[in-house]
Amino acid sequence: MRISFNSIGSLGMVSTFQAQQQQNLFNTEIDKADSRLEKIEASREKYAEFVQSCNAIYQGTTPAQLVDKQTNSITITNGVYYHLGMINGKPLNGTALTGGGFNSNFSPMIQWTGVGSRVTPEQEAAFRAHKSYSQAERQGANELVAVFMSLSRLAEGKKSVDSMNDDAMFMQYFPKFAEGIGLDLSQPFTINGKSFTYSKGTLQMTDTED
Repeated sequence: MRISFNSIGSLGMVSTFQAQQQQNLFNTEIDKADSRLEKIEASREKYAEFVQSCNAIYQGTTPAQLVDKQTNSITITNGVYYHLGMINGKPLNGTALTGGGFNSNFSPMIQWTGVGSRVTPEQEAAFRAHKSYSQAERQGANELVAVFMSLSRLAEGKKSVDSMNDDAMFMQYFPKFAEGIGLDLSQPFTINGKSFTYSKGTLQMTDTED
């Protein structure tokens, strides 16, 4: 029987390989833990944003103006409580949420607390706010919110100008929306720094894109 031994150098290579494998496993666990923490933090921030938007509605917070009339510019930021015009003489205010959707005073979102749970004061307040407007008023609010959300996606590069012009609902209600927020469509305007014009019922982007 022949017995052979690994050289000292080979043992060193094996030891180094094992150490690298352990280090890689350790780093993977750290990456997974960091990813979980990031998801938890993102979820916490989204919930805090939702609560803040509800508080703005229930407490009658003064909304931010969407348009800077001096520069004829729109700035859209998620989490900001904006004024979006009037419906039947009643102000439409609300917040575009980072997690998606729009929380407005015409139909506040209701946080679901599970089957069989008691109705919370916040849910009651949301229901009362919702019922204080007629169905026609809520429909009018939904039309303006849809225009706002389309403009938000346009500003983020998630919608093109062509798709906006092909959207019959957007084109129908955009002039009304612009009038309500004080945007002058007879002049060039910007949305989050991107330049546009609106003429003869057509939206055009005037930036030179790379």
